[in-house]
Amino acid sequence: MKASIQYDKTQNRLHGTLGVNNVPYTAQLKLKKQDGTAETIVVPSSKSDEWEVSLDRHGPGTYEARIVPREAGAFEPTRCEFTL
Repeated sequence: MKASIQYDKTQNRLHGTLGVNNVPYTAQLKLKKQDGTAETIVVPSSKSDEWEVSLDRHGPGTYEARIVPREAGAFEPTRCEFTL
């Protein structure tokens, strides 16, 4: 199953569904800023297949975000671009 990813500017977060239960260490969020700097964030677990990561500590700019499984094949990665 392909994961989903959306930027919510009203709450300054990325969120979506994984298609599998979001237990600890299921997914990682890879953020890449336009200047080439990159960061990997372990996605907090939830009691469903939904996930979310706050972007409150990130500065303005254009980003590329990819939600990827920590174990190959757990779900299909997906990406989006957004501007803070």
